[in-house]
Amino acid sequence: MTERRRPAGARLLQLYPKAWRARYEAEVLAVLEEAHLGRRAWLDLARGALDARLHASSQLPAAAALLSGAMWTIAGVAVVGQPVPPDWPGYLVDILPLTIVAVVAGLIAVIGCWARRSDVAGRLGGVGAVLALIGHIGWALALAAEMAGTGSGILIVACQAIALTGCVLIGLLLVRTEDLPIGAAILLASAIMFFGWPAAWLGFGFAWTIVGLLLLARPEPTSPPSPGFA
Repeated sequence: MTERRRPAGARLLQLYPKAWRARYEAEVLAVLEEAHLGRRAWLDLARGALDARLHASSQLPAAAALLSGAMWTIAGVAVVGQPVPPDWPGYLVDILPLTIVAVVAGLIAVIGCWARRSDVAGRLGGVGAVLALIGHIGWALALAAEMAGTGSGILIVACQAIALTGCVLIGLLLVRTEDLPIGAAILLASAIMFFGWPAAWLGFGFAWTIVGLLLLARPEPTSPPSPGFA
């Protein structure tokens, strides 16, 4: 008895999350057995895998949000507790490693929040994701340069503003869809941090902690998407 040959494109299904395959794989394999895949269909399969990965239930954004919230809270307490307020923009050498971790974790968290609604993000969400990505990376690099003694306060604040603008757009995207509590918490965090002083870091950390808890409570807002074939 010969082994049944798998249809063309079946290997691409391995790119999809396990939960997606358990729900859709048999159905898609049946379609593939009847279809003659063209170049566009192969692209649809690959794009569908990326989309399914973005929407797969994951605790990583929640953990990143909680970590970012904790780091900003610790950094805020350390700076606010100084007998003499630090110079603008308020970063101390001792807490720079904490803030770098907080910024990187915040990037993972906010991109994870955007991914929840990436299928309906449109231009607003796309611009927000790009600004958040560029801003957070620049922010982390500027803080690292400050730790090395070659940084610029203006550059830190500029990158921070870009990152927060991206967060605002992503927060608005979530508010417009079914993620009102998470979107509102991101908007609150961003509004607080625009003040830029260490006292605001405490509110920023608290807001991101709330985002993390909400993400744990609502890890999967939508069902995994199914790829379409032309």
